[in-house]
Order: sequence, then structure tokens, then C-alpha cells
Amino acid sequence: MQNDVNQDLLTVFFEYKDSAMLNRAIKRYGLFGLIIGLFFSILCIHVILILNVIILPIPLVYGPLLFFIFKASLQERVDAGTVLLHLTPLISFLILFLLDPTGWYPEVHVPYMLTVFCLLTGYPVYILFKSSKLKSETAEVNKFLFVENLALLGVAAAFFFGLLFFNEVMHLDFDVNPLFVVIALMIISMGLIVWYIYTSRVDKKKEALPLVDELVHLNLARETIEFYKEKLNSIMEGEQLFLDANLSLEGLSVYANIPKHHISYIINTSLESNFYEWLAKYRIAYSIQLLNSGTDNL
Repeated sequence: MQNDVNQDLLTVFFEYKDSAMLNRAIKRYGLFGLIIGLFFSILCIHVILILNVIILPIPLVYGPLLFFIFKASLQERVDAGTVLLHLTPLISFLILFLLDPTGWYPEVHVPYMLTVFCLLTGYPVYILFKSSKLKSETAEVNKFLFVENLALLGVAAAFFFGLLFFNEVMHLDFDVNPLFVVIALMIISMGLIVWYIYTSRVDKKKEALPLVDELVHLNLARETIEFYKEKLNSIMEGEQLFLDANLSLEGLSVYANIPKHHISYIINTSLESNFYEWLAKYRIAYSIQLLNSGTDNL
């Protein structure tokens, strides 16, 4: 399923399915990680443009990108038509910008600001509403909290963007320029992304290490060990759970209904490996199988 989602959005975003470099990036970082990286890059570029008083319709991309991040966290399929539909406001104002790079904003600034405000408000509110129902049903709690925090920052940015709009239309006198607050929220969002990436890597390293203190005190019966090994093997080979690019030890534990430290014990003792080495063996074997099958669709 994860591969299908990745391939669909890969084709939509890049329209170049033969890009080996891009496919390797998808496999290594996952679709969720790549969209986050894109979101971070756009934030950086946008802050620089604002500071240089260059107006581009970049704010129109934040809502849809946040939506795609949310969908990627759920590993849900998003087809080309849906992506284009969500990007329609951005494409429309981008065409106006290309037709008149210097004069487009004064002519359409009222509908443009209203559109940005609606998108910055609507998408985060939708995500917060949906995630509150789904968070308890998934093992990826940290990922959901990260998306929720981005959505909350989006709501805050929408509020101050609305003040910025009223300031332009009604020439209100604020003690602090709302634009400065919006820039601060953008920088906070970049910091949140950096923090999430850092903590995710730390968590993966911890999961890859043997849980020595816990393993020493485990005394599982041979029948239990064999049952767990058979169940894990069935999940990995039969259901091909290893194709999930974001699979973690915690996620496997929830999916298999086996305590996390029991999985670590079996992998470290019976299989003489750690979680990520054990996972890589399935992925490598599957890759070899694809190469040997002679298929042209790799």
C-alpha cells in the first residue's frame, strides 16, 4: 500500500517516473519525509522573499501541502485530479504573477488575501478535526502530534494574516506589524520541522539498539518464542509489511499485537540481529526478487 501511495504522488508531483534519484529518495526518506522537506524549503525561501519585499503567491501552497502531509501520515492515496484541485488557487494566481510580475498584486490583492486567509484557516481546521478522531487509532502518535502542531501554527498564521489584510484595507494602526508575527510563526514552523526530524532519528537509533537491560530479565518459553517468530515471519513475508517506508518497532508491535521488548528479544537472540538490520533483509530480498523477475516496472 505504501508503495502505491508513494508512486501515485511521485507521478503527480514530478511527472517523471524514470528518475532513479527521486525513487531512491522516496525509498530512503518516505513520502512523508520528502513533503516535510519541501514544506521546510518553501518556508525558508518565502521568509527570504518577504524580507526582500518580493511578493509571490507562495502562501497559497501551505494549506494544500499541509493536507498532503496529513494524507501521507495516514498512508492514504491521493490521485492526480485531487492534487490539481487543491493546487488550483495557487496555479490561478501564479498565472497572474507570470503575466504581470510587478503589477499583479495591486490589481487582485483583495481576492488574493481573502483566498490565502480561507486556505490558511480551512486546511488546518480540517486536519485538527480529523486527527483528533484518528490519533487514538494509530501507533504513529508522534507523527500525528507533529502534524497537529503544524496545523495549530497554521491557524495562528491565518489569524495574523487576517489582521494584515484588515490593515491593508482599513489602514488600522497596530502596535506590532502583523507581518512580523507571521514571519515569526514561519520560523517557529521551521524549528518544529527540524526538531521532529532530529527526534525521529534519535528514536530510530534507540530502536535499533538491543534492549540489554530488559532482555536479560526475559525468560520466554520456547513455545512462545516459536509462536512469535512464526507470527512475525507471516506478517513480513505474507503481508509484506516491510514495504511500509515508515515502519518502526513500535508500529510493528501494535500491528502484530506483540510487546515491543519481546520483538527485540527475539530479533536480538533468536535471529542475532537488530530491528533495522532484520527489516533490511526483507527489503533486500524483495528487491532481488524484483530484479530477477525481469519486470520492466521497477
